[in-house]
Amino acid sequence: MNKKKLSFTAMLLMVVFSFSGFLVLFGDNNVNLASITLLVGIVFYFVTREPEEKEAMSLKAVPKALKDWKTDLLILIPAVMDIICYAFAKMFLPEFLEHLSGRTDFLSSGQIVILIAELVIAALGEEIAWRGFFLNRLSGYLPFPPALLITATLFSLCHFSTGGFIVVLYDLLFIIVNAVFYGLIYKRSNSICVSTLSHFIANLVGIFGLFMLK
Repeated sequence: MNKKKLSFTAMLLMVVFSFSGFLVLFGDNNVNLASITLLVGIVFYFVTREPEEKEAMSLKAVPKALKDWKTDLLILIPAVMDIICYAFAKMFLPEFLEHLSGRTDFLSSGQIVILIAELVIAALGEEIAWRGFFLNRLSGYLPFPPALLITATLFSLCHFSTGGFIVVLYDLLFIIVNAVFYGLIYKRSNSICVSTLSHFIANLVGIFGLFMLK
């Protein structure tokens, strides 16, 4: 099987597993295979990438990207969006913060070094799978704007957890918005490392903001 067919197969698997979280709505509380999308995306990114795509994983792109103020602004926007999300939730939807705590309770809170390592690994894995692989490959079939929106939506569904309709919708909408910015950053910089930096900063701001609001 050639790389194009392998990529297409992997993308279909990622789409299917993205929706697995919804199985809990039908009474199966033990089935959520959304995390498999990460494994599939990461594995097939390395299996199918072309030689010229290796530069996307180079740390050398980061200093160059940071010299561009427009890229710097894009990098910081997801963290700002997290602050806005929390501020509105604190005022109008406090149950969202409890919902978010349940979705992030796997992260360590006692060891700062371990927590930061977890956030880096999580951000890098998601950027490789969803921007480096899925968005990049989907852009070969669709124009970039719809590919970006589809990727962001599927990415948000992987973070689905049960709760009140408004709370879940609020959660998913902000994830989609941030995922759109991660995709724009990846497109502008052609660097997984740069989009990972933005993702990590947003996650760090989000987690510490959540700890402070508990």
